[in-house]
Amino acid sequence: MRELHLSVSADKRDEVVPVLDDNDIDYVTIPRDGDETFFMLPVPTAAVSTVLEGLEEADVDEESYTVVTKAETVEMSQYEGLRERYSATVRKLSKQELHAKIREMQWPYQIYYVGTVLSVLAGAAGLLLDQPALIIGAMIIAPQASSALAAPAGALLDDWEMFVASIREQFLSLGLAIVGAALFGWLVQAIGVVPPALEPSEIELVGVRLAPTFLSTLGAIIAGIVGAFGYTTEQSTAIIGVMIAAALIPSAAAAGLGIAWASPLLATGAVLLLLVNILAINLGAFVTLRVMGYVPDWREEGKSFRESLEDDRMAVYGTLLVLLVAVVGTGYFTGVSIVFSQSVNQEVQTTFEQPSYANLTLSGVQVGYVGTSLENEPTSVTVHVGRTSNNAYPDLASRLEQQVERRTGRNVAVTVQYTESRTSSATRPTGNPAAA
Repeated sequence: MRELHLSVSADKRDEVVPVLDDNDIDYVTIPRDGDETFFMLPVPTAAVSTVLEGLEEADVDEESYTVVTKAETVEMSQYEGLRERYSATVRKLSKQELHAKIREMQWPYQIYYVGTVLSVLAGAAGLLLDQPALIIGAMIIAPQASSALAAPAGALLDDWEMFVASIREQFLSLGLAIVGAALFGWLVQAIGVVPPALEPSEIELVGVRLAPTFLSTLGAIIAGIVGAFGYTTEQSTAIIGVMIAAALIPSAAAAGLGIAWASPLLATGAVLLLLVNILAINLGAFVTLRVMGYVPDWREEGKSFRESLEDDRMAVYGTLLVLLVAVVGTGYFTGVSIVFSQSVNQEVQTTFEQPSYANLTLSGVQVGYVGTSLENEPTSVTVHVGRTSNNAYPDLASRLEQQVERRTGRNVAVTVQYTESRTSSATRPTGNPAAA
């Protein structure tokens, strides 16, 4: 529930009253000095947009004095009917409220960048230790949700300054995160905190972030959708921030570790995953806001996009060009990676369907970033296999490698990791053991 405070001049008073009466809204008026009238009216959250739009159409200058605040309870004759009318409507914030909320939730830039570095250091430590709890802690302190939602909101609220600043913050903060994770990786190697022979790509939590996949992209899009819906409908935002950070911070940490360990495919794949996730989050949030009915003012007023930019024209065009290059580039390389991964999975599955491997159970396949033709380093493929005995299959890795290389035409290095399992066939004796 909201309470609107509106102060209008005497000549505008007769234009405000019909808007309120048409929406069956009770209100209180208080005369003010200078022939102004002060309106106080309680409205359901879902009705705020309707009232403010009606006032705009009536040419009421809302910049003179318009305040929207939260209200706890109200006792007025018509309010119950008004509440029931909007009870089935999604209680989304008005454009003015959303704009104010996005502005308020943005962190000061000093704290924003410091929080990003601290979260990625915790995330990098969690990856090296293979500790999910530490990575979850890193997600909780990460401040990325504020900037990830500000860009799509700015584009739909005609706040191009917020749009440009948000895109800049996202790229700079995640770039800083990668550098911080790389420095952290070099430091732990230099002081001997980790074993010299450690390969980060062989750590399970790093292995799932070797390259973007269809499922990881889908998860990032869902994070953007949930984030936009949560922030516009006043749902709990704490978990939403964690979900957005989950798509960004571990990927940035993995990219930094790839740089520290001089693993170009790990670093490149993790950076690509990071770019895909941040673009997917922004896209998911933008589409959600648009579906929920947020339309730029320039569209509603019949203006052109160019006219809406005003003095920010060059900055906006430059930012949009960067986004276009990022979308096209990441889209191409992600498509290549997903197609390669699907080919590997299909070839591995076909191999395991052969009778000679009937005693083996395929439990998972991890595919690294496929890279480009300019890179000589083979793409890593790790196949997780379960077996019920310690029978050796010395030709399995080489056979998989030949099959995958023949199908994809790319150089790969296949590793097969076995998991032993035993099933007890003993039966509990019948009768009373003490009587024997």
